[in-house]
Amino acid sequence: MTIFFNCIRRVFQKGWSLLFIFVIPILLTVFLIVATSQEVQYKIGIIDEDKTMFTQDFIEQLKGQYKVINLTSNDDVKSMVINSKLDGGFLFQQGFTESLLKGEDVSVLIYDLAGTDIFGPVKMYVSSYVSSAKQIARASGGDEKIFYQGIDAYKNSAFNVTYESALKYAGSERDVSNAVKSLGFIASGMIFLMTFSSSLILQDKLSGVYDRIAVTPVSRLSYLIQNMLACFVIAAVQSVLLLNVISSIVDFQFWQTTEQKHEVLLVCLVFSLVCVALGVAISRFSNTRLMAGSLSTLIYFPMLMLGGCFWPREIMPKFAQQIGDFFPTTWFLQAGRDVIAGKGIAASSQQMIYMLSFAALLIFVSFIVRDEKVRT
Repeated sequence: MTIFFNCIRRVFQKGWSLLFIFVIPILLTVFLIVATSQEVQYKIGIIDEDKTMFTQDFIEQLKGQYKVINLTSNDDVKSMVINSKLDGGFLFQQGFTESLLKGEDVSVLIYDLAGTDIFGPVKMYVSSYVSSAKQIARASGGDEKIFYQGIDAYKNSAFNVTYESALKYAGSERDVSNAVKSLGFIASGMIFLMTFSSSLILQDKLSGVYDRIAVTPVSRLSYLIQNMLACFVIAAVQSVLLLNVISSIVDFQFWQTTEQKHEVLLVCLVFSLVCVALGVAISRFSNTRLMAGSLSTLIYFPMLMLGGCFWPREIMPKFAQQIGDFFPTTWFLQAGRDVIAGKGIAASSQQMIYMLSFAALLIFVSFIVRDEKVRT
């Protein structure tokens, strides 16, 4: 096991390698979470031509959640929205509450930019509130006193609904999304690690160490296996440390149960095997450092970008997503999403098989290639 321990020592003897393997993935993840956790403060303009107790009370509620600007009918709301002075606007037309009490299908006039969903959450809130008010108005039979009693009960949350998820994960969809994004940065850390490992093997080839092994009791096969094993162990330690450190810093968890923890780690270990196989394959097919660097850049960065490690794949063009479907980073993140969402390891079995098959193919190709002495 001399080669095994020597490989580990060589990886960690350079301080900057720790920076790329551990520090950068952690910093990128924390930056991502801080950037996406900033709450959006909507600025909305409201024209109240009705001026009833219902509209005034509703506007006061909106002021508790958004930055509300009271406007008049003389204000040009459309221009203010187009010029980004407002995120959107609402108009309560005269007679709105009267029509509401009569049970008519009333609606609030909305101003927002067509083709965008920036104002969507506010519109959803207003639409939900008005829809509930319609139901209460119909139930009150047009009685104003009963209507406002119902509105008060609705505002005081007299009606509670409890949702129970059938999945194991107790976090929100946003937590799952953040956890998967973090896995993308962890994947980039694993791949950078494999860059170092492949450079070690290539360095031995260029320095003649790889050839001198042929005259020692240690076979080249044993040399490569010990190198791969050392890289896999380092990648496994890297995965465990990153997952635990990131979980202790940010406000979401990669797992909720011990079983789920094992599933997430298993997915990471399988991807680590893919990274090790890639690193060995590059070292076997490269004869110079320049060739290894070019191959690494050509393979790793498209794999990370099209696989969705730096941004969601959904924002990419369809053809780019279809190309990314053939990359192990895509399989890794899909498997990670399934186990983090609590669907179980069985749900990610297809992606796991893809990764294992890809790694086996790379290792097979790497070992059947006849190696030749490299001269510098």
